Amino acid sequence: IALAAVSVYVFCEALMARHRFVEAPGADTNQSAGQAPRAAASQTVKPIKRVLVLSVLMLFLIVSYSKAMTPDFLPAGLEAYRDVVLAAVALLILIDALVALRKQRGDNVGSSDTTYPIKAPRPPSIQEGAGYGEVLAFLSLLQEKGRFIDFVMEDVTPFNDAQVAAASRVVHQGCAAVIREYFEISPVHGGKEGEKLTIDKGADPDHYRLVGKVTGAPPFHGVVLHRGWKTAKLCLPRYATPVDPSAPNIITPVEVEVR
Repeated sequence: IALAAVSVYVFCEALMARHRFVEAPGADTNQSAGQAPRAAASQTVKPIKRVLVLSVLMLFLIVSYSKAMTPDFLPAGLEAYRDVVLAAVALLILIDALVALRKQRGDNVGSSDTTYPIKAPRPPSIQEGAGYGEVLAFLSLLQEKGRFIDFVMEDVTPFNDAQVAAASRVVHQGCAAVIREYFEISPVHGGKEGEKLTIDKGADPDHYRLVGKVTGAPPFHGVVLHRGWKTAKLCLPRYATPVDPSAPNIITPVEVEVR
């Protein structure tokens, strides 16, 4: 009776150990990248040892229990097959343990090259509204030097060409001075407008914008309509006052003449 009770207990322990071994052998996904490989290894070795030890102990108890039984305790006709039944049960337990062990080894091989996710470094925080101040300062200079905002916001429809031309001269001079101060602008194409040009296959697509009848593959043959512009320097004016993109930021304040 004692051998039977211990056998049942060990058998239940073996089943529970095998269930934990097969279902959850891996590492905790919430662990860090450095701790994950060590945790996975420790959690794998312990279930393997437990399954093997309990399987061997189960075999020993079954053998002891079966050998201790006399013919009086066995059903009629089972005495001749006792060794066969014992061998079959022992073989089943060994096969079950080996299958579980093989499955775990296969999982380890498949996961040996697994890369554990590493948290990317947090990008530097960008202040809300960064860059808006420089744009406001640049527009403010265009307005101050060339009356640029006044010109583009004014409805020029009621004025004749001579009046628009006179106003544009002032805008051109002031805005050109600001542009030259903060940019170093030159043409993209060194030739002249109106000349013929061939765009080869290896040409930089950022340098050319094709218009007209664009079909097929390069090279393309056409005429230069505009030479394009590029800048070798980009230095916007600084704006010291914090900028709130949701607020009505002032480009140019109201001018009031005090009398």
